[in-house]
Amino acid sequence: MASTSVTCISSILDDLQALENDCPEFPDGQQKYLKRMLRHLRTFLLCARKYSNDHVQSWFKVVVAVTVAARNADNHNASLEALAVRIGDAIPKWAKEIQSSDQPWDAVDDLEKAIKSFEQEICEWYVFFLGSSSRQSSNSVVRQDDLMEFMDSLLRNLVNYWSWLPAHEEHLIEALEEKLSFMKNFIRFVTLHGAENIELGPLLVHIEAVAINAARLSYKFQFKKGFGSPKDIKESISELPQKIIPVEPQVLETCIQALIASKLSRQSYGDTDERILRDFYHSLLCNLWEKLKHGTCPVILRQLQMFYEGLNSLRIILKEKPKEFDEKVRDPTRVVDCYGRDFISPLSLNAIKDAIQAKDMDLVCSELLEIIKLIDAVITEERPEPSSFNFPKTNGLGFVDSLLEKMMDVTSSEAGSIALIDHPIQEVQEELVCLRSLLWKIVELHNEDEEIQAIWDRIVGVAYRIEFLIDSLITGNILDSSSMSIHSILEEMNIIKAAALKICDSERLGGKVKEVTKRFNHMPQEGSKPIVNDVVVGFEDETASIINQLRNGSHQVKIVSIVGMPGCGKTTLARKVYNNSSVKSHFYERAWCTVSQIYQKRNLLLQILTCIESKLPEEVFKMGEEDLALQVKRRLLKNRYLIVLDDVWDIDAWNGLEASFPDDGNGSRVILTSRLRGVSPQDKLDHEPYSLRQLTPNETWDLLKGKLYPGQDLASPELCEIRQQVVEMCQGLPLTVVILAGILSRMDRYGWKEAVEGLSSRNVSSTEQCTATLELSYKHLPDTLKACFLYFGAFPEDHEHNTKRLISLWVAEGFVQKTQLKRSEDVANDYLMELISRSLVIVSKPRSIDGVKACRCRIHDLLYEFCVTKAKEEKLLQRVRRYDDLSALTVPCYLRRLCIDSKVEHFDSLRLFSPAIRSLLLFSHDDKSSFDLRFIFHIIKLVKVLDLSQIYLGGTFPRELERLVHLRYLAILGNGIPVPASISYLTNLETLIWRNSSSHCSVSLPDTIWNLKKLRHLELIDEFDKYHCFFFPSDNLDNSSQLRDLDFLSCLSLDPGENISNLLRKFPNIRKLRCSVNLEPDVEYHVAMDSLSQLESLSLSRVLYGYQQFHIDFQFPLSIKKLTLFYFGMPWRKMAAIGNLPNLEVLKLLEEAFEGEIWEMEAEKFPKVRFLKLASLNIVKWTASSEYEYEDQDYFPRLQKLVLESCDALQEIPSCLGNSSTLEIIEVSKCPNCARSLEEIEDEQRSNGYTDLKILTS
Repeated sequence: MASTSVTCISSILDDLQALENDCPEFPDGQQKYLKRMLRHLRTFLLCARKYSNDHVQSWFKVVVAVTVAARNADNHNASLEALAVRIGDAIPKWAKEIQSSDQPWDAVDDLEKAIKSFEQEICEWYVFFLGSSSRQSSNSVVRQDDLMEFMDSLLRNLVNYWSWLPAHEEHLIEALEEKLSFMKNFIRFVTLHGAENIELGPLLVHIEAVAINAARLSYKFQFKKGFGSPKDIKESISELPQKIIPVEPQVLETCIQALIASKLSRQSYGDTDERILRDFYHSLLCNLWEKLKHGTCPVILRQLQMFYEGLNSLRIILKEKPKEFDEKVRDPTRVVDCYGRDFISPLSLNAIKDAIQAKDMDLVCSELLEIIKLIDAVITEERPEPSSFNFPKTNGLGFVDSLLEKMMDVTSSEAGSIALIDHPIQEVQEELVCLRSLLWKIVELHNEDEEIQAIWDRIVGVAYRIEFLIDSLITGNILDSSSMSIHSILEEMNIIKAAALKICDSERLGGKVKEVTKRFNHMPQEGSKPIVNDVVVGFEDETASIINQLRNGSHQVKIVSIVGMPGCGKTTLARKVYNNSSVKSHFYERAWCTVSQIYQKRNLLLQILTCIESKLPEEVFKMGEEDLALQVKRRLLKNRYLIVLDDVWDIDAWNGLEASFPDDGNGSRVILTSRLRGVSPQDKLDHEPYSLRQLTPNETWDLLKGKLYPGQDLASPELCEIRQQVVEMCQGLPLTVVILAGILSRMDRYGWKEAVEGLSSRNVSSTEQCTATLELSYKHLPDTLKACFLYFGAFPEDHEHNTKRLISLWVAEGFVQKTQLKRSEDVANDYLMELISRSLVIVSKPRSIDGVKACRCRIHDLLYEFCVTKAKEEKLLQRVRRYDDLSALTVPCYLRRLCIDSKVEHFDSLRLFSPAIRSLLLFSHDDKSSFDLRFIFHIIKLVKVLDLSQIYLGGTFPRELERLVHLRYLAILGNGIPVPASISYLTNLETLIWRNSSSHCSVSLPDTIWNLKKLRHLELIDEFDKYHCFFFPSDNLDNSSQLRDLDFLSCLSLDPGENISNLLRKFPNIRKLRCSVNLEPDVEYHVAMDSLSQLESLSLSRVLYGYQQFHIDFQFPLSIKKLTLFYFGMPWRKMAAIGNLPNLEVLKLLEEAFEGEIWEMEAEKFPKVRFLKLASLNIVKWTASSEYEYEDQDYFPRLQKLVLESCDALQEIPSCLGNSSTLEIIEVSKCPNCARSLEEIEDEQRSNGYTDLKILTS
């Protein structure tokens, strides 16, 4: 009867699905709840089936006795058989009612009530089943097929929990599901390999008991019926996973014998073999991961890691290439299975007792991995490559320099000296200094000669090994001691040195220089850069401006420079101007010369001569450089000429040609296009370089239409339909438009919509045309910039970078070369400016002055995709995107940087075992969900950079973070977490960023913060209130250490009622500081900050807001260049302390910083202020004192930009600004009453001959 009922329940589940499809108005929550109840009912009947079979009918006498004892007299006739009959009779009735009812949801309500009537009996019968199963002999018969069907049904119930369980309870069911899946898949696996049902008896009995208990508890957990509180049920479920893996001796022996039996089996696989193998490998990986998370023995952990990686690789092969999993790989797969069983059976059963077994496993794992490589090689039909140390290919010399500096630091520290006392580190350091000198000799050639490149790679590779080993010794976590030791590294260094010395012999090295030079001279001058397009669209304003500059202005030879990122249309614009009819008629001679990255002056001169005279005499081609230069000069002499130098990479190209361009005072011009801003000599420029903008949406559309339908005004309906998607995807970059047009032109137009929906710049950037252009730009970067540029690929797409934090990351990563003359932050800022100059990085938010400098920056999506791909290729970092499968993530053994962008809930499937990782950046956009990362910190003990600023870690600071002694950069989502005293254990920490994403208070720092002597960047990011701040400990300041390296601090709490001078002296070299000052009305304060002699940027705010005056005087350091004030309500007479600061360049008075209707400037002159902003002030008149107004030395003598914002009452602006020769722009927003004053200033500017002033109002 039970079997019939099971079949009926399967039928009614199908009926419910049909009902859901036919009746969309059916209450979804009620329907899902009902289906869960039916599935639980099905699981119960599958369990009851065993006890209704003929061979256990005698047990029903016991059933009746137990039932009678447990129930009232009126229920004495209840029995399992009777319950099964009642359920079996009810199911067809339920199905019929649902199918025939006009109101099916009413029938479902009745069905729900009927099912609930069985709940109490089901709970009691589960108790009986569990007791009966526990009393079974290990020789009892358990039908494997019935047990597997029961477990499948049970596991489906557990999976269905995840859709409605609270997050804090979900892990209970997940752990239970993983353990049950492991045992189910284990049984199927050994059965597949020949284990008989009778051999598995004790194991099947054990699994049956566990499964019944799980079904009982999950039923109670679902319906909260029967004995026990929900809390007791949860505790029972949390204990159950520990009971699933067998520990009884007889059951253990059964497992081992089953594995041995399967090892000897050589039967052929069937059609479902791959699925069974995949399921088992997946379960095995889950079980292994649990042991990796909680393991402590480094040697065993290393073996686990090797086995884990091997199994994961095999699972991926089976998943991605099942059709290729044929007989030619099954034999080695059987060997993997056998070794896996040899390895995992004692491991799972906790039978590893001594190091001998661990050493044996080391051999097993090594052989296992080799077999897995062979399998992969057979499938991919590639030869297996020998294993090698995978180190980044960029900035090798910079890494060696940073390692040498680190070795000096480590050997001089107490902790380092103790950890390394038994190792010849000094000898390693001396040898590395020697190898470093050899690197310097070949630095210019290592990318151009294979033999030199091989030596370079070996030197850099051994440097990475040294770092790995030293850091592992310091943490006491040597995972690779079998293949790496100080002595083995010294031997390798001596071998490398001998080979390098032979290469660096002066005669041989000189010969190689000549060979490389000779090879360069024979490279084609035009290069392989493709022609972007021949359709000219957009840039009308730029075209008109350039033509005007060519035809008018100075009579001397001048350069017009066009700069921009690769593919933005520089050459197109230059060609458009070059071919303009008015330009052609204006210049007597015109020549176009493509320079490119690699060029010969002789070829450039020949290009120019060929444009001037199409048929040159034969003897001209036989001339040398000097004669050709003279020929060009003679042809251009006394003629007004236009020369285009396209794709210039350095100023040497201009310097080499300048002598051939005569200056006859007739208005000759040179157009120069480049990715770099600094390739044009400043004295030859009459105008700033034209930095090309992105195409507008209409221009993007016109370009695409012109490529697909040249010469036609109308586009097809199929193209018009995708217009908006195309415009958004291409983001105004002409090169992307051209690439997309090339893709669409080779497709049927009826498939365009589907293609565009599936396309992204990720696909587009992989095309040959785009890759060639971007590759050329990347290849020309100095090694010091390559890593910095590729690092943009570590972040989510369209990420806008705060330049301060980006620079801190570059410094922490070791990308920045240290110098004695500059701080690391300044060097890194130079790197960023160079990338901006090369048009590879876009300034998305410029600073107040020097607009080219970035406050925030980004890169175009096209370049971003290049960075992601190239960074992985160069082994710099690996990025996992939001849509990638984290459970299938595999990383190289020695991967240094891993960056993951995913939803928080997906991080639960992240099984990361890569102890060599040095940087881990995790990105998510869901601060509400938490994720327990503590187990990862047990593994990645060598990590230097850790960004968890978007991952909620719960209410406490993870104690495991304290052990990451190599950390240089830590960004964490605090959200109310106190900074623990143990933060001082992170003695190498340089950057600490504490982020609050919701309304939280300020953060108190522990006394031990003074022990972080290397701290350079300390920042509290509060998205609710940017002036929440850090409270530094003020007790015992006299005996506390200074933070001498601290360069940036935001935000510091200052209490003028205390002695803040002692606190500020703790930061003697700080340059950027944001403070929040605690003030009370009617109290006079004096804040002396002049001890901060290095301070350049200062932002001050009052803690409590309110429109009132406070009595406060500031004594600012004379070094200050940028000052921002908020909420102080000071009288305007206090400006005297600010107006004559000798180095002040940027001044922002915001949000009630000063109070009063009249600001009359007197003695304050603001001698170097170039940017001034007034916002949200109640000022009415801003004037200059008549006593000073007409003196020779005016106010704001260097002012370039004035911003007035939300000053509603402002009527008067100083008329003396009309005399300013430096003023370039006045931006006015929400200041309705100052229009007349602005007109007077504009008129005065014009009367003084200053016509460049722009006044922008909104």
